[in-house]
Amino acid sequence: MRHRSAELVPDAVLTSALVRTPIDLHVIWTGGDIVCQPGSLRSRALACVTEIGRPISLRTVLQRAAQLEDGMGLDPNTVRSSVRLHQTSKPAVVLLVRRLPSGDYVAVTDIPYAGAVDRRLSAGDLVLDRRGQAYWGGVRASPEAAA
Repeated sequence: MRHRSAELVPDAVLTSALVRTPIDLHVIWTGGDIVCQPGSLRSRALACVTEIGRPISLRTVLQRAAQLEDGMGLDPNTVRSSVRLHQTSKPAVVLLVRRLPSGDYVAVTDIPYAGAVDRRLSAGDLVLDRRGQAYWGGVRASPEAAA
């Protein structure tokens, strides 16, 4: 199957997307295999998260994806959509979370199949505490401190 290729992402488009992206949104990769078609935009977007068990700002993921190779990248809307769609994957191994003022990370949306254990996370459920302790049992490697 032929997939859409990367495109030139103008600085203005990336800047606008970063401004619109809440600073408290992060993604956490559990270390599990990402289930999607190899080479698809979705798989390329999710592959921009390389740290296991550590929250990475969604803004950072957007920046990484916008600069994949030779000045080409993925449109920020495609990346956002990929992360949100992945929340319903079986299993979802890239989790969209919100950092609370306390430093804890909670699920942004319901995640029916979180990680390899297929545990359901509801919006607002604690995913990772401020010390980096995972609360759903799905991280393959011990996470580093979240701070």
